Amino acid sequence: MEKLWKKIDSIYLRNLQDYWHDPITSKYLGREAGAFEGFLILRKDKKPLWVSHPFNYAQAKKEFSKKILVKTFDTRNSLKKIFEKKLGKKVGYNGTHLTVVELKNLKKKFQKKKFIDVSNELLESRKIKSNEEIQKISAAANETKKLFPKIKKMLKKGITEKELAAKLKEEAQKNGMELAFCIVAFGKNTCQIHHAPNDTKFSFGAVMIDIGIKLGGYHSDITKTFWVGKKIKEFKEFEKASVKVETGIKNIEKKLAPGITAEKLFEETKILGKLPHALGHGIGLETHDALTIGEKSKWKLEEGMVLAVEPAIYTKKFGVRIEHNYLITKKGFRKL
Repeated sequence: MEKLWKKIDSIYLRNLQDYWHDPITSKYLGREAGAFEGFLILRKDKKPLWVSHPFNYAQAKKEFSKKILVKTFDTRNSLKKIFEKKLGKKVGYNGTHLTVVELKNLKKKFQKKKFIDVSNELLESRKIKSNEEIQKISAAANETKKLFPKIKKMLKKGITEKELAAKLKEEAQKNGMELAFCIVAFGKNTCQIHHAPNDTKFSFGAVMIDIGIKLGGYHSDITKTFWVGKKIKEFKEFEKASVKVETGIKNIEKKLAPGITAEKLFEETKILGKLPHALGHGIGLETHDALTIGEKSKWKLEEGMVLAVEPAIYTKKFGVRIEHNYLITKKGFRKL
């Protein structure tokens, strides 16, 4: 971020409640920020400024003022004056999370200011996590893992994928957690990479559960695939595929350390056949955050990165995907 501050005076980030918000605001507000409407202004060597919509100003003032400055406005003119004073002449914005219409309006209202897209730099800054961020991701991963032992008890004959997904959501909420997403797939539906739970009923066979919990604005992403019930001929194929995927994970873990390139990790998927998706990705403020472990990914692992690694095998009858979350440490990794 040091290079970035040489070319801008501030960074402008916007939340429009749940339907359009910038995930980076969660990092500075210290909690999931989707429900808060307002503007976050980042400035070099100064406290971040949250300009809250009047409707939730009292709550924002109470919750956020220990970490950042909190202001509000009562008219469009008073909001404009805050921006005039606090944004400076060169304003960075996140092009990934700012609408074309809003950018056009900003340029029209503040013609003397220069607006610069800094979305790539902001994404780059998310690759290495702080200790506080790591703690939140780790806590989210721990809460996610607690759900899996309960799944087999929920898997009664006749339950649908949608019903099981709803039960998992309810279980998470019971413990004060929020599901960021939940993939439930039975039988042949496990062949699909991102299957949307439907009315398929469970009887026996392959089950794939891919869950992410959101905690304090940070995500986990864990997948397990297992066989439940009657072991027909197909089970032997499933078992062999599962052993291959587990072997792939062990081989990948031998290489998980600072300095290795992501493409070297991807090479360990060769024993699985053609992998139709990336081997993994970064996790943090979003489920897929900043990094992709692809076949031609040249970037190197660094201490402080948090990665979801998900080797898999997909056949015409079933899919087997296993996904763990890892923190890259000074000498290797820690499974979250």
